[in-house]
Formats: sequence, structure tokens, C-alpha cells
Amino acid sequence: MSDLDRALQDLCGRLGGVRAAVVMESSGIEVAAWGEADFETVAAELAELWSAAARAESVGPGLRSMVLEADGEVWTLTALGEGYVVALLTAQGVPPGKVRFHAGEWARALREEFV
Repeated sequence: MSDLDRALQDLCGRLGGVRAAVVMESSGIEVAAWGEADFETVAAELAELWSAAARAESVGPGLRSMVLEADGEVWTLTALGEGYVVALLTAQGVPPGKVRFHAGEWARALREEFV
């Protein structure tokens, strides 16, 4: 298990309620994953949404986080340095603000490794 895998597992353990997590390049290539999900598909689809939002004129390249809710699940995406994103899957009921806070702190701690 790599240091990044351990760090991702630690983040998920601290938050509680996380069912899956993935660190990916903004192009959709999985770098590390935790939990059970079809990460190849998930990473590609989430990367597409992230890229579209980042290209949107009203959002711009300063996109730092995004929350997607659907069918009882919530994906929270957080920028992790230039060209990388961490995405966490939680059930509804897990406070999105808590997820965004911890993911943001985690991302800031690791950001230099992803520049």
C-alpha cells in the first residue's frame, strides 16, 4: 500500500460515512482509490463534470470544490494541486460541510506533492 493509499484511507476513516474515495488526474486517470466502486468509470465521469465546471465562464479555473447529489448518494470533489482531484462518496445525511472541510484540509496538506 502506498503512502497516498494510506493517507486516503485515513481521511475516509476520520470522516466516517465515506463509502468510496478516489484521487484522480483531472483527465480521469485513477491515482489511488479506497472502498468499492467502479473507479475506472467513476473517475472518468467525475473528471468530465469537473472539467466542464472548470471551463465554465462563470466558474473559471479557480474551481476548488464541487458537491453532486443524486439518488441518496453525495460525491464531494476537491482540487488537489494542479490537475488532480479527490472525490469522496458518502450517503446523504453525512454533512457536506464536514466532508468539504476535511477534504480541503487533507488536500492542502498533500497539495505540494501534486504540483
